[in-house]
Amino acid sequence: MPTLLPTLDPAGLPMAEQIAAFYAHAIEGGRLGLGERLPPIREVAKACDVRRATVQEGYRRLAVQGLVAGEVGRGTVVIATATNGEPAPQRRLLSAYAEAAVRRSQEMTRAPALADGTAPVANFAELSPDDAQFPVDEWREAMDAVLQQRGGELLGYGHHTGGLLELRQLLAERMHDIDPGLGAEQLLVTAGAQQALDLVLRTLCGPGDTVVVTSPSYHNMHGLLRAHGVNVVSVAFGPDGLDLAHLQRVLARPSVKLCYLMPTFHNPTGRTLDLEQRHQLAAIVQQSSVVVLEDEYQYSLRCRGEALPSLRSLDARGLTVTVATVSKELFPALRIGWVAGSPELLQPMAAVKGFMDLESSPLLQAALVEFVRRGHFDRHLDGLRAELRRRHDALQRAAAKHLPDGCRVTDPDGGFVAWLELPLPGHGERLAEACAKRGVRVVPGRAFDLDGAASRGVRLSLTRADVDAIERGVRVLGECARELLRHDAVAQPFL
Repeated sequence: MPTLLPTLDPAGLPMAEQIAAFYAHAIEGGRLGLGERLPPIREVAKACDVRRATVQEGYRRLAVQGLVAGEVGRGTVVIATATNGEPAPQRRLLSAYAEAAVRRSQEMTRAPALADGTAPVANFAELSPDDAQFPVDEWREAMDAVLQQRGGELLGYGHHTGGLLELRQLLAERMHDIDPGLGAEQLLVTAGAQQALDLVLRTLCGPGDTVVVTSPSYHNMHGLLRAHGVNVVSVAFGPDGLDLAHLQRVLARPSVKLCYLMPTFHNPTGRTLDLEQRHQLAAIVQQSSVVVLEDEYQYSLRCRGEALPSLRSLDARGLTVTVATVSKELFPALRIGWVAGSPELLQPMAAVKGFMDLESSPLLQAALVEFVRRGHFDRHLDGLRAELRRRHDALQRAAAKHLPDGCRVTDPDGGFVAWLELPLPGHGERLAEACAKRGVRVVPGRAFDLDGAASRGVRLSLTRADVDAIERGVRVLGECARELLRHDAVAQPFL
């Protein structure tokens, strides 16, 4: 059977849309059947004289329609047929939660791929700890020790839905700088921070409730909110901090059940609410019964300045819960996170969690306790903070040296991310595309907007870029930004 390849009209619809429409018609018309593969992306790109990223976008649109899916070792495969724009029968079997989760995961904006044949210069896209820094030998030592001492106990059901007591005590001690009143009875161990976020939503929110988020905000939280069927209201979190006046008005709405905030080393901007804003925020929430969900997944990665009190510690109502994790400090495979909150809120969460997974792994929890007690955690964290300080300093030096007027970069006191902002909406996406052609990957700000609106900025992650790569990468960012701004000045001289 000959390969089906589209013929594109350069003057017509966007190329990706034409590609998606061509293969959708082929599937609906029976020219591509269930289980058959679409042509490889490289082949379509070459035949149509477009970038691979354009074909990838076309295939992604087909996946959103439920017509195709990527399969390891097989490529892109037809999984359903559809007629008259109706959802495929297989997709109609899904729950609303699953349908929303699938749609959101397929619609998410990602960092543009490098252009064909382009050598990588700097990777500012991945927010994943550098595997070269993982304390493999020390973790093996801790795991061996607990298996030898308590293997029989830890390999069975531990019946500790809330988490091992010794771990909860240890975590409470480690959070003392930001939450001095926290005790072990106020902690619930989860399988990472992502499960903790989902658990809070499952326990406290239902379809039709309203949740407040910042703009921009953590993109995977957007997916959770869509899957849970809640309404979402955004409040700006910009250079001057959180728009507290707007937040106060929003919290007065009867439908608002939850307010999701990332007060320290905010993802994607790296910004932190200062002490004054934290106290102002605490005063505002006192006037409502809205639960505040505080995401402190990077709180321990401070490399300068003093620790700031958690929002939970400032909430006299007892209606703030804090989510945190060790996955970013150590390694992602260690799926240990936790929720800190009042026993009245944690008790129903523990019941919900029990139905989700019975309990988080007792073996991993015990190994983490041993890892900490042997001093490995603190030594690893000290080294990580020192390296982050070097990388943030290198970013600021490179930004001052290479970025043109009109660009600004946040200067976080820790954490993995910073935010580069240009003057106009849409500049972030255009900058990301231009840099990918020159070997630098960044995530466009559109990814962190609930509705995918055009953004001024891009997120810069420092997890995979050392000091030298930061210098090289920011030089490219500066060159691309300068060309973009020069082009706009010529095209629109009166702006």
